[in-house]
Amino acid sequence: AEPKAECEIISFADLEDLRVAA
Repeated sequence: AEPKAECEIISFADLEDLRVAA
């Protein structure tokens, strides 16, 4: 999961990565 400053849309994959990392 990579932070996208130019895109405010967070993909479900990124959300999963964030939740797992948390």
